[in-house]
Amino acid sequence: MHKIIFLISVSLHQKLKLKPGRNPLRLYSSYSFKTLNIAMKFTFISKLMLCMGAAVTLSSCSIDDDDYPVVPPVDAAFGVIANASPNSGELFFFADSNRLNNAGITYTGAEGYYNLYTGSRIISVKNAGGTTLATDTITLAAGQYFSTFAVNTFDNIELVTYGDSLQYPANGKAYVRFTNLSPDADSINVASPSTTFATGLAFMQATDFIEVPSGIYDFNFTDAATTDTLFTDSAVNLYAGHIYTIYTKGFVTPATGSNETFSTKLLRNY
Repeated sequence: MHKIIFLISVSLHQKLKLKPGRNPLRLYSSYSFKTLNIAMKFTFISKLMLCMGAAVTLSSCSIDDDDYPVVPPVDAAFGVIANASPNSGELFFFADSNRLNNAGITYTGAEGYYNLYTGSRIISVKNAGGTTLATDTITLAAGQYFSTFAVNTFDNIELVTYGDSLQYPANGKAYVRFTNLSPDADSINVASPSTTFATGLAFMQATDFIEVPSGIYDFNFTDAATTDTLFTDSAVNLYAGHIYTIYTKGFVTPATGSNETFSTKLLRNY
């Protein structure tokens, strides 16, 4: 066993061109969502041994508490899956025929980043009974990061995918992106008391990642046509060095008996 591990270590050093003394068997990947407390952490050796012969489009085999960053696979893309469809119940996401999440993702839940092979991939979402609710074909490049959301009402679920940027912010700064995923919201504006971040953001549209000073923000979401306030997201702490997505969710005019009112959700991409 020691000989096998030694040979793997030598091979990985040569392939990954690591600096002398860097052990490729002590590596992990950790990308997380702050409010969901997700951390996709894994040891590289356990992934290597478990996934070595697997012909699948993802590699998310185990989670542990190791403390070293993984070298991402050279020929992989990295995706988040999220449920932003009100009253949808548990959803299961697939890349081609391979299921990504083991447990169902409920409304406002998210998981990732998952490793997927590059090229053309068919992303689909199914309910707990296995019925396909929506599909979308996306083309992935090596090193690409993305987020796929299930959106719209449960009887009309759609998939929408956004490219993610994990470029590290400047010192003392954070990145934030806004997207409108409220099914019945008209175009919206997003602003703080001192800055306008989005104007006329339509359903399923997203801003670019915007670099802002770290700190505590009050974000006001208004109807672009009437300027009526739809929701105020108060005391949002954007920490330096992190990257966030804030999306609108729920209904401006919810159905009778529904508590899925218009509000927001913050995800931490990094």
